[in-house]
Amino acid sequence: MKHRESVFLIALLASLLIVPAVNISCVRNFESIKWEKSFFYNMDFASSFAAKWLYPLGISINPKSVVIGYDGWLFLGDSFQATLSAARHPPLAEDVQLTKQIGVAAAAWDAYFASKGVQLFRVMIGPNKGSIYPEHLPRWAQPVSPNATDALFAETGNVLYVDLRAPLLEAKAHQTADFYYKLDTHWNNLGSAMGFRAFAQQVGSVVPELRWPPSEAYALTSRQETKGGDLAKFLRLPTQLSDTRLAIGASEFSLQTTRIDFDTQKVLHTGGHLTTIPPIKPVLVHTSNALNSKKVLWLRDSFGDSMSLMMEGTFSDVLQLHWHEAIKPGGRLVQLVDSWKPDYVFFTVVERDARSGWFTVPPPVVESHEGSSKKAHAR
Repeated sequence: MKHRESVFLIALLASLLIVPAVNISCVRNFESIKWEKSFFYNMDFASSFAAKWLYPLGISINPKSVVIGYDGWLFLGDSFQATLSAARHPPLAEDVQLTKQIGVAAAAWDAYFASKGVQLFRVMIGPNKGSIYPEHLPRWAQPVSPNATDALFAETGNVLYVDLRAPLLEAKAHQTADFYYKLDTHWNNLGSAMGFRAFAQQVGSVVPELRWPPSEAYALTSRQETKGGDLAKFLRLPTQLSDTRLAIGASEFSLQTTRIDFDTQKVLHTGGHLTTIPPIKPVLVHTSNALNSKKVLWLRDSFGDSMSLMMEGTFSDVLQLHWHEAIKPGGRLVQLVDSWKPDYVFFTVVERDARSGWFTVPPPVVESHEGSSKKAHAR
């Protein structure tokens, strides 16, 4: 018994020494060492080691967050808005009820915006990666039709809400390059450009006087190797796996932009286009050489990151804010519309978040906008 206890104590002491030693050996320099227990006894290296061996076998160390598909493709799991389950099954009764409420709220917001002088309101839905590349999903994770997303577009009339799935699938058939990163949840520069072009065609049919980027803006110009994205990070393999970054013709355009904190009016950046994450405080981007002198209130998530080049090159003034911050209880949407008076209100929302309950919330009651309501239904 004493022998077993001794072996156990020796193993325990060895692990207490080995784990910190491994973590210290992984830092680039002495200054990077964090003199905390959470640093010394971090077990991420063990997860990374396991993932490195299991990934080629199609086994995920974090299956709720990441599903490993065919040909090295990674997909988001069910821990985020039940992404896979929502796509794999027909819409439930509660899904249909939710999307009906979203449709009613969208029509009410359209009328409200019209009463405030907004010329056009649209919500573009950035498709989940699995909606565009189902062939790389495992067989058990294949999306079905109809699903909850189909129910959403059925209840919103596919006008105020812009379905980009069909245009992207059609464009995909004529492209050799992928529209999404293999190791990230997001579309790449080419994919977002194809989405913007489809959105432009829909908006242009209603507002024909608008000018849009030329065809060469959407052309693939180069490929560059890059490290793995968010899904690779979930697997603890961001540096072990590589992806491909695509550049398009629009990146060669010389935009002259000024980035301003809307609340303080402080200038944050001047010069060329700057790609940033969706801001949680309103940020105004003025582009002096944009194609149209128009004001756009753009409420977006990270699916707007790579699309921002197109949006800012098309419209002279783009006020950006994460849609979450705009429509949450006490959000900024109504206040920004009242104070800034945009020409257009556009949302960019990833498919998995498009059925958020916050999209069911109607606008404030306006005493009389009967004429505006009729106008809204006609646009």
